[in-house]
Amino acid sequence: MPAGTVSLIDPCLDQLTRWSGVAADNMQVPDLLTALEDVPDPRARRGRRYRLPSLIVVALSAVAAGARSFYAIADWATGASPQVLQRCGIRFRVPSEATIRQVFGRIDGDALDRVLGRHLAARAGTDAGRVAVAVDGKTIRGARTADRVAPHVVSAVTHGDAIVLGQRRTADKSNEIPTVRTLLRGLDIAGAVVTVDAMHTQKATAQCLREQCRAEYVMVVKANQPGLLARVRDQPWEQVPVVWSDPVERGHGREESRSYKIVTVTRGLRFPYARQAIQIIRRRRPIGSETWSVEVVYAVCSLPCEQAPPKLLASWIRGHWHIENKIHYVRDVTFGEDRSTVRTGQGPQVMATIRNVVISLHRRAGESNIARACRRLAVSPHHAVDLVLSA
Repeated sequence: MPAGTVSLIDPCLDQLTRWSGVAADNMQVPDLLTALEDVPDPRARRGRRYRLPSLIVVALSAVAAGARSFYAIADWATGASPQVLQRCGIRFRVPSEATIRQVFGRIDGDALDRVLGRHLAARAGTDAGRVAVAVDGKTIRGARTADRVAPHVVSAVTHGDAIVLGQRRTADKSNEIPTVRTLLRGLDIAGAVVTVDAMHTQKATAQCLREQCRAEYVMVVKANQPGLLARVRDQPWEQVPVVWSDPVERGHGREESRSYKIVTVTRGLRFPYARQAIQIIRRRRPIGSETWSVEVVYAVCSLPCEQAPPKLLASWIRGHWHIENKIHYVRDVTFGEDRSTVRTGQGPQVMATIRNVVISLHRRAGESNIARACRRLAVSPHHAVDLVLSA
């Protein structure tokens, strides 16, 4: 009896046809899937039913439509039409909640952050002038268990369009400070100005930004750096005029105004690369009251006044809080991150990354109300996939 022939052609053709229908619908899909191929797959080769990039695209599309959990992602996939799933790269069986939970619990969260952040940054529009990037951390409180602390992640987000360039998890027995430097070294931020809060006003961080990242900084100075704070306070502020004032803002039951004094410093602060010291005077009062409360805050900047004039410095200092208002707040309120029951393995960080990417995509599409944008996509799976595949 003649031996049967064994050919590699049929399996190869089967793998190629997995993406053929997708490519016909949207030529951008191969770019996204190719980028996601760089994420290490934690599964053994034998027994894989779904490609890892396809599962990630399904999760991104479901979260873009408002999904908050692995169960919700699986429900979105179950309710999607075969055409929608084919655009995500899935042609046969719909992935179950157990599959999504097990795979996402084992993915290298930092690797996923790097791949998606790099992919978004490469397709982000180029703004006129110097790009400003805010760096701050957030604790995923809902992932706390009886024997495990809640994971803490730090993110880098552009000021204007709130695009998340990267995120990294802090080691359980460490803090944000070394994690921020590791995150920054992995980003392409040459020429950008990075804003940080007082925790990260560290000499090593300033040197990392200037010498390794080729970036500039604006750092708030507070009591955690008592020597630097004293030297900044000792500047002759009484003799310095106010060079910029923000318009008075009314909201949340109060009025608020900010004024800025700036001095050029070339020596004396003993802080790496500091070129300007800034005094910010904040005045607040409840609406209807005649009593103003005054708070004085200091900051340092590595750029000279010719490259960072007062108005621009003020916009950078104010813009730093976009990371809280446009990213962290939305993750908590719209996506219920602090109430999420995803706690196993890398799941909390992976879901935080997916939420970051979805928020960035909605912002880039011109949406200011993320909750409303999710509701709109919930009734149109095709449009959810369109948003993801536009990345």
